[in-house]
This record gives sequence, structure tokens and C-alpha cells, in this order.
Amino acid sequence: MLKIGDFSKIGKVSIRMLRHYDQIGILKPACIDNSTGYRIYSIDQLPRLNRIIFLKDIGFSLTEVMELVDEHISIDEMKAMLVKRQKDLQNEISMAQINLKTVVERLHSIESEGDIPKFDISIKSTDPYVYASHRTIVPHMNQMGIYCYDMYAKVYKELKQMNVTPIGPEITYYYNEEYCETNLDMEAGIVVPISCLEKFQTNVSLLNARVIEAEDNVAFVIYSGPFDGMEQAIIELLKWIGNNDWFIVGALRELHLSGPAHPDGEVVENAIIELQIPVSRII
Repeated sequence: MLKIGDFSKIGKVSIRMLRHYDQIGILKPACIDNSTGYRIYSIDQLPRLNRIIFLKDIGFSLTEVMELVDEHISIDEMKAMLVKRQKDLQNEISMAQINLKTVVERLHSIESEGDIPKFDISIKSTDPYVYASHRTIVPHMNQMGIYCYDMYAKVYKELKQMNVTPIGPEITYYYNEEYCETNLDMEAGIVVPISCLEKFQTNVSLLNARVIEAEDNVAFVIYSGPFDGMEQAIIELLKWIGNNDWFIVGALRELHLSGPAHPDGEVVENAIIELQIPVSRII
């Protein structure tokens, strides 16, 4: 089972929109937690959500979607409708390219609903470490690559000035509690020796250095490939958490196990990344 924010991330829909869907009766929560009032969703509701978004993306109004969503639309019919929408978008202004990308992603999501999982996901505990980082708000998801490069450049420059040598991987944290395309709260940093913690506390630094405490239960998956292909691994990790009766209790983070993301000023083409999310059996 999933809290509304976690279901929002998997379905790539805002909490506000999920609440609206609940109010108009097109997609109600699986249940309401009597003790907290939280809306709780099930992974089984994801196909219905995908169909709602698919129909909206190709131009149907919500009123029309409410009439069509319960009809059995085949994958071939959905693909035909999507191809037609794709051709229409090619004739629109450049801003429509964003909508085109959304439609293509939705099609991929619908086609992969019944696929065998491609990732080996499990639970582990983690040790504490000292994290030296820079945190910022990225205005739009299309700018994530540029901002990540700038943040890590600042981290390495500051560490060099302070004569601090990293002892662990780069780690990027993502703090938004729902799916969003703007104002992404991100933190980029690296593991440094605990002996350097006092140096950060006694010197003026652009970086924030703190101890990340040990965690008993962390869901994780290893992803290998380009950075811009990592989204499906994140979605599979979120699905696995929901299917195995865990609740998310911390921020998603990515560990760059294969080394720096921008060793020569350019993002690496094939990286080995560990994706982690802290979880608990209780909310």
C-alpha cells in the first residue's frame, strides 16, 4: 500500500490532481487510514491511473475520460490513438514537444504494465557517513543535468580549497514528496572522512557537512546505463516498495558507484548507480 505522495511519484501525477480525481469519483483511494486520515492507494490502481492520464494526454476532457476509463481499450487501440496524437504534435509550436514526450512516456508505461521485473531489488541496512554537499532548487526538470554539473563542480572546488579528500561515492538526494516538473529540491555531495567534520564547522564553507545516520531498512536497486535512462529503475523500486508492504520514510538518493558523474566535464555515458529509499513497516 502507498501513501498519496508515494503513489503520486509512481504515477507521475501531483497530489493535488489525485485529490481532485478522488473528489470527482474517477479514482478514489483504496482506503483511508482511520487514525491519520491519510489517503492510501494500491499498486493495483496504477493501470486505471495510467489510462486516465493517457486519455487526458491525447485530448479527452475529464468528463469524457470518466465515460471511457472503464471501457476495455486494447493496447493496439491505445497505440493507434497515440500515434495520431504524435503526428498532430509535430505541427504545433515548439512548446508542444514537452507534451509529445509525455505521451511517449505514457505509452511505454502502459506497455510495460505486465512485464517481468528487470531489476533485482532488496532491503539492506546502511552505515553512518559524513556527507559534504550543496543543496539547491532546480527550476525545471529539463535543467537537472546542468544544475547537477554545477553543484558537483562547487563541491569539488570547495573540497580542494579545504584540502579534503573524498573517501566515498558521489550521492545525489531528491527531496520532493510528489512528482513535479518544476522547483526540484536536490542536494549533491560526496562522502568525506569523519575527521574533517570539525574543519567544516570551524571554517567558512559553501558546503554543508553533516553525519548521515545509519538506517536499518533501505530498499535499493543497482542500475547500469546512462543517467537519462534511470527513471524506469526508480519507478520499479517504488512499485516494489508498495507491493511488499513497506512505507517510504526518507528521500530517494542515488550513489554513483562507478565514479564521478562528470569526470571530464561531460556526463558519463554508462554509469553504475545504486538507488536507495529508506523504508519502514509503519508510517
